[in-house]
Amino acid sequence: MKQTFTHADFDQISWHDNEINGFEFRVGDPDKDDWTSDLLLDIDHIVEWVRKEDKFQFLIAPATLVFHGVTDLRVDIDSGQVGYQVALPLPSIAEIEREPIADQKVYLDRPYYRWYIRLNGTPDGEITFGAYGFTQTLRREPVLCQQQRLDRSLRGSL
Repeated sequence: MKQTFTHADFDQISWHDNEINGFEFRVGDPDKDDWTSDLLLDIDHIVEWVRKEDKFQFLIAPATLVFHGVTDLRVDIDSGQVGYQVALPLPSIAEIEREPIADQKVYLDRPYYRWYIRLNGTPDGEITFGAYGFTQTLRREPVLCQQQRLDRSLRGSL
């Protein structure tokens, strides 16, 4: 099974209902000529939806989804106001879309995109940014699950 995917695989990957367990920012040091600007998402990647009679099971692997050359990051996650009495829900991805930015001024040697990560369960929740591409790496073999998320003991971390 393929373990690493890139933006060349964009049209073959679905992130629908993948839970986001964490974010990490990897930003370089321009004084050392390191212009790294990556956004990492720690996700439960649903590799396959498996239909068993009238129910679904899910083949899931913990994955690191890294967007490269990130600019103009905006994170909008609103879990609502419930009087400080409900635990924080994990956001999950409804879909990821991208559109080319014609007049970008950062990565002149390659296509550059505006990315939209639309979120489930939050009104108008989304993460938007510019990036030239991504790398997604499965951190272990997928496991068959009854729900659309991995048990914490199976995940590991970034």
